[in-house]
Amino acid sequence: MQFLARAVELDSIARLGVSSAGGALVFTGEHGIGKTRLMAEALARSSLRAVLVQTNPAESAWPLSGFTAVFASIDDPRAVEFAGRFTLRSTEPQQVFAAARDLLTMLRGLGLPPLLILIDDLDRMDEISQTLIGFMAGRLAGTGLRVVATAERLAGDHMLAFRESPLAPLSFAEAAELVQGELGPSADAGTVQILAARSGGNPLVVEQSAHALTADQIAGREALVLPMRPPRAMKAVSAVRVASLSPAARAVAEDVAMAPLSDVGRLTGDDVERIDALEELLYSGLVDVHGQVVRMHDPLLRSYLYWSLEPHHRRDRHRELAALGDGPRDRTRAWHESFAPAGRTVVAELLEAATALTEAGESDAAVEFAERALLIDPDLTTDHEGMHRFASALAAQGLLDLASRYVARVHVGTPTAAESLRLATTRIGIELSRSHVVPTDDVEASVSLYGDDDPLAAAVLLSMISSFHSGRWDLEEARRWLLLAGLFVEKAGETPTGYTDAARMVDAVDGRSSVRPVAARLSSDDLQELSVWSLTAFATVLCYQERYAQARRVVNVVFHDHPTAHLARSWAWSLSLINEIRAGDFRRAHAVVEYWNAEPIDSERDHAGRALAMTWHALTLGLRDEANERAEECTSRGSAERNPAVLARLSTFLGTDALLRRDLDEAVRLFTLADAGSAHIDNLSLVRHADGLIEALTLSGRPAEAETVLQRMLVQQRERPSTWLDLAVARSRAVLAPDEAAPALFDAAVALHEEHAGDYDLGRALIAQGDRLSRLGLRGASETVLATAAAAFERAGASQWARRASAGEPVVVRDADSIMTLLKAEERVIAELVRRGLRNREIAGELFISLRTVELRLTHIYRKVGARSRSHLASLLN
Repeated sequence: MQFLARAVELDSIARLGVSSAGGALVFTGEHGIGKTRLMAEALARSSLRAVLVQTNPAESAWPLSGFTAVFASIDDPRAVEFAGRFTLRSTEPQQVFAAARDLLTMLRGLGLPPLLILIDDLDRMDEISQTLIGFMAGRLAGTGLRVVATAERLAGDHMLAFRESPLAPLSFAEAAELVQGELGPSADAGTVQILAARSGGNPLVVEQSAHALTADQIAGREALVLPMRPPRAMKAVSAVRVASLSPAARAVAEDVAMAPLSDVGRLTGDDVERIDALEELLYSGLVDVHGQVVRMHDPLLRSYLYWSLEPHHRRDRHRELAALGDGPRDRTRAWHESFAPAGRTVVAELLEAATALTEAGESDAAVEFAERALLIDPDLTTDHEGMHRFASALAAQGLLDLASRYVARVHVGTPTAAESLRLATTRIGIELSRSHVVPTDDVEASVSLYGDDDPLAAAVLLSMISSFHSGRWDLEEARRWLLLAGLFVEKAGETPTGYTDAARMVDAVDGRSSVRPVAARLSSDDLQELSVWSLTAFATVLCYQERYAQARRVVNVVFHDHPTAHLARSWAWSLSLINEIRAGDFRRAHAVVEYWNAEPIDSERDHAGRALAMTWHALTLGLRDEANERAEECTSRGSAERNPAVLARLSTFLGTDALLRRDLDEAVRLFTLADAGSAHIDNLSLVRHADGLIEALTLSGRPAEAETVLQRMLVQQRERPSTWLDLAVARSRAVLAPDEAAPALFDAAVALHEEHAGDYDLGRALIAQGDRLSRLGLRGASETVLATAAAAFERAGASQWARRASAGEPVVVRDADSIMTLLKAEERVIAELVRRGLRNREIAGELFISLRTVELRLTHIYRKVGARSRSHLASLLN
């Protein structure tokens, strides 16, 4: 199996290997965490000669057996001979240390070439060998040896010379990748998610749990038994963790393990002893309590406790817990009742509880309820509708792999047209969200088969597809699907909300002056009555109608009132970023990206739109390497999703950055790419590349080509009027004007920007004016205008452009060396001290200057290099 997730640890081993001073490092972690695999991978990747010593626990009773194995691995006859003759006259500490000094002296005399010794399970060697190796570990300089070891934990002072590095559990994404590798590429993606979430991040648990599944379970055709039976690897570890618990705490822990989550009051009641026992579990870190809900912290420990109970005891305890008091028990009563040996079927209740839990953000617990329902009734003979609702709830949460797993289990025996179309809409929506590609054949087949029998449902499905295409600025396809939806609306005699939303989105993206009326403002009560998808559609319309503050308000309703609608929130984050970039508010736009990245959901797939957002974020912060990497990802995903609009926007962002740096040839190339990629988009205010193309062509000495672009803008200004296009035309006319006409045209353009534009667009007009004045020899006027431009960019949060305006010269590629060249000598000294982590007062003391002087110089440094804070400056320099 391919080694995963230990890049940081492998890097630290590599650094130790090239260190001239030698040294020793030990990785610690529980059984199965991947220590042996790490050693094997380090051996395979080592750039210098390396050997791996596998500890034999059977020899731990033989003094010096481990030491002999280590010396034999050195593969030098003199070292082997010395080890063969080596004996200890006494195991007293003084004698052991004296012997270790002799060993070090001998090794330094051998003049060995550099050697990396990897020792797996050092803590399982005999104690004398551990003591000798531990003493030597801190004194390896001059021996040529580097030692890297693994151990479950460090015990005893003799191990203190090792630098300890605990191995953390795998992240969810890493565990999922490992599960996928174990199960194979054809494994059901939902099964992969479920196993990863219950692995505890332990690679050995992943391996053993994966091997315990049947072929049908791997393919998603058979339910999983949850909690999963504890793998052999973790039984002993879990037993140790609970061995020190009091009897009362052990009993409460077993009750907590009986369900994916439980109610605190049900577990403890008024029993003081059980209340104290729960406190003991909480203090020991074995359980988590949020409000009145308690759950096991570690899924592996829960599995151990659950399956260590005798079957009859589990059955009796399930029955007792089902009968306990009121409260949140309604969510788990069906769970406990489902274990009754002969009782009523509770599949419908399990699925209803699963849906409620999902909507409450408890998706892990919900999955257990759904799997339990499938174990009881694999064919869902009477509860397909419940499973459909559950899958839809998962999809709304953005848990698309899980949603796909469960919607595949919905098979209605003799479905009505309405049932068939609703199911098809759910499946198509999930696939659309997963791949960002419309499954055209599925849509057309579903509508042709069932649309005439249920035209309203057909109109809803087709409106969803139209809205998706509008979001990609693919208006030809959006209109085609909307036209078809309109035919079914006429048949139905009723207009669904989704159809109205889709029609307004088409109009807004198209940008024509004759559009359907949209309310100028909705009250808070009106907004709260809209569905989350209607809210995102309304915000989209407002954004493209250049009503940015109102769009921001509507998006904030989505974020505030719909915290668990992750799929809609993902759309809203993307739209929010578009809105702030169009508004020219870079500060808010950067905040959007940072909050979007902080969304607490693991299953949201990266897509071209998200990659584009990250590219813009890195570009406008001057993080060139990251921006290039993100741009490559965006290009790859945009091509896979067949999304030319996102590629055109990417070229626009990159072209604007090239223009900022005055790389004119590159700017022309990129803006031309954006122009070609958006040829199907008539509304120039969407991609917003035309004014940049005119500026780049003009500065490159190609005014005739620039004039052609301007004429196209003038046509669009009449057909699709917008504030941005008015501003862009005014600025472009001034840029193209001959020297004698340019000052007056720039004055008019700046006046128009001051009245209607945001600070970023105003800054773009001012910096173009300042550059032209400089070329005309009006140096004083140019400096005044550029200073005003810098202030406008600072207000907008466009730090790179502010720096360009302040410097009066192109911005260079940002790296530590280039940053330092921008600074004066005294500023470079302060920047270096910031890089080393000194605070302002410490810097003042170091340089014998006042604290105020330090603060002033730091302000100048931030402005020059585009840093937002001390930590940002330190990260740039590092």
